[in-house]
Amino acid sequence: MIPRRNPQAARPRPWRQPLRLAAAAAVVALAVAACGGSSSGGGGEVKEGGVFRLGSNSTIDSLNPFVAFNADAYSTFEYIYPMLVQYNPKLQFVADFARSWQHSPDGTIWTFHTQPNAKWSDGKPLTAADVAWTYSTILKFQNGPTANSAGTVAHMKSATAPDATTVVLTYKQPVANVLSQVQQVPILPEHIWAKYATGNGKAITRFSNNAPIVSGGPFTLDKYTPKQIALFKRNPTFYGPKPHIDGLGLQFFATTDAMITALKSNQLDGVEVPVPPTSVATLEAAHFVVRSTPSYSFDDFIINSNPKQDPSHRELLNPLLRQAFDAAIDRQAIIKTSLLGHGQPGSSILGPAIGHWYDPAIKPTPFDLAKANQLLDQAGYKMGPNGLRVANGHPMSYTVIVPDSMANSYQQRSFQIMQGDFKKIGVKLTEKTLDDSAAYDAILANNYKNFELSLWDWGVLPDPDFMLSVLTCGSFNVWNDTGYCNKTYDNLYQAQGAAVNPAKRQQIVYQMQQMIASQKPYLVIDYPDSIEAHSPAWTDLPLIADSSFWEGSKIPFESVHQVG
Repeated sequence: MIPRRNPQAARPRPWRQPLRLAAAAAVVALAVAACGGSSSGGGGEVKEGGVFRLGSNSTIDSLNPFVAFNADAYSTFEYIYPMLVQYNPKLQFVADFARSWQHSPDGTIWTFHTQPNAKWSDGKPLTAADVAWTYSTILKFQNGPTANSAGTVAHMKSATAPDATTVVLTYKQPVANVLSQVQQVPILPEHIWAKYATGNGKAITRFSNNAPIVSGGPFTLDKYTPKQIALFKRNPTFYGPKPHIDGLGLQFFATTDAMITALKSNQLDGVEVPVPPTSVATLEAAHFVVRSTPSYSFDDFIINSNPKQDPSHRELLNPLLRQAFDAAIDRQAIIKTSLLGHGQPGSSILGPAIGHWYDPAIKPTPFDLAKANQLLDQAGYKMGPNGLRVANGHPMSYTVIVPDSMANSYQQRSFQIMQGDFKKIGVKLTEKTLDDSAAYDAILANNYKNFELSLWDWGVLPDPDFMLSVLTCGSFNVWNDTGYCNKTYDNLYQAQGAAVNPAKRQQIVYQMQQMIASQKPYLVIDYPDSIEAHSPAWTDLPLIADSSFWEGSKIPFESVHQVG
């Protein structure tokens, strides 16, 4: 989601400190060059044209921004829609549809000055009114149809467009991370979408892969076949830097092995994260450009945390069981065997690559089967004659939901390692593989009543707000994939978003990480490195955060070009 869920998604990286409120209005004016650039990395002439063919082992789960949760969907929105701002390779906020912006002395009014004379791909004017309509629609239906975007309008009071190139966002109180929030919102064409946002607004979510597509970004979506291919071509009406490539082809593969084979046989020009660690050496030997970077992503073992879950597995709420499960995860073996050293043991929902937001006091839980057994004994779950413990009158045998994007990647080996170790503490884990959308539906079904455990991952954005929001009560049936709900945590979430003092916000973010590490709705397994690869026939493909193919920026596909 923004997302999940990886395959790439996320989102060492430098981090730009949250903006401090100034006594006077702070103005950020940005040169057009900040959006990209037309010179080649080597200083030579740029070779124009061609189609960059990119492989993914995930898919676009929906073309509707109010429905989608997979990273490839959000990357698509970045390519085809305007955003007010975007990230550059230094993780600074730079111009996209907004050329410049400023905020009032008290931080409650943010004014964005947008590109003049812009057009949608159907020739209609693209103006500040489209921006104001998009934000107003999210605000209006944030407790219903637009709930997946509610976090991006936290504390917002209104969005208006006093003229064609000015957007005014007014907040009820100062907000610590306005630019991070607006970066996540694709601007939609009002003349196309307004008819779906009437009444109770439910019509806005009733289409998925047949969503109305009129582009305002650097590319238009020319063809899309679910789970097969998405073809993008250069948008001649784009307001920003003209991409050097004629188009982009995104092909979806059922397995990472098939994707890597296609790259090696020159059917692809690049592959998204994650390149399997087992493929790194062979790709490097074949002279592909392989980049391995510490990422914000983490793999997690999800425990149903809904207190109203099915009585047959309510022992999953027992803190002793959660501690035992955590101690039974051999993180070092997973790093060595599954990741081949390309990662670090996991501890917190915000990993060390995120910089100062990460709480270093939260350490990975040591692997200790003796302790795990002792904790389960303490909980009263006695070992049965068949080698399985008994809890609440039933064997401790659990179904683990695994999305197919993970079942066909290195995480499959991670599951096998966990499965073997859990057997040694009298717990049976049985894998249930579903496609990504079905897996998420299975977790959320009947308000989290039926699922037991899941193995998945998260891609985390440079600002911690989104990841922290996932575990709030307000994110139930939207992003929350564990059923965890804690009012104290929710209050802390609201407080961190309003803490304009960076030190104060960091303190609150630490408290939230500590709560999750203590209560364990997620058992964070590891922080896998972000590994991607592309053909040496292409250049000027910068990393933004830990990936070139990321939903936070248009820059890589504006600048990439063939080697001359």
